[in-house]
Amino acid sequence: MLKEQEAREQLEEILDRQEYQVYYVDSRNTLQIWWDEFKAWLADLLSRLFPSMENTSGTAGNIMVLLIILVLLMLAAFVITYLVKSNRFGRNKKNKPFQSGVELEWSFQQHVAEAKKFEETGDYSLATRHLFLGLLLNFHERQWLEAKIWKTNWEYYDELRREQKELAEFFFNFALLFDRATYGKQKIEKDDYLFFRDIALKWINDSHQEI
Repeated sequence: MLKEQEAREQLEEILDRQEYQVYYVDSRNTLQIWWDEFKAWLADLLSRLFPSMENTSGTAGNIMVLLIILVLLMLAAFVITYLVKSNRFGRNKKNKPFQSGVELEWSFQQHVAEAKKFEETGDYSLATRHLFLGLLLNFHERQWLEAKIWKTNWEYYDELRREQKELAEFFFNFALLFDRATYGKQKIEKDDYLFFRDIALKWINDSHQEI
């Protein structure tokens, strides 16, 4: 009996030594501790919401990883969309829609009338140009942007996003068509022109109803 007591005391003494106690020390870093605690909290939450689900930190960890991946994919999609759009429009950042002071001095009605003339002759590239300038001057008259000969379509787009967000996307796409017609020297097809014409004239006609 005495020998058994002595053996137990010797064993406890050995286990109290530092080289054995090190196995009981939490060697995790702060991030690992936070992650394990978060998984435990999420597992407990899931078990409350879905009692039939197995309450394990492994399940919670897998769900958390999937959520993080989903969020990262959504952020990546947003960033890629923004960069593509900026690159498409940015290529023509230096191009100014008004090539002369005369074009700026015209009224938006004159540009719309000129667009109508070119439309009737089948020159949809020049019709696109004048209709776009007419729309710009119409927005200037409505104080949604300020038309200046030195401004670019990118600057007009930024102004419009502040004043009329719902219109900015249409303006962006119309400006791309305008750039193709004016600077890309591309032939604009009738269907492309008519699509933008109908929407542009709707906005212009709405301005008459506001007066």
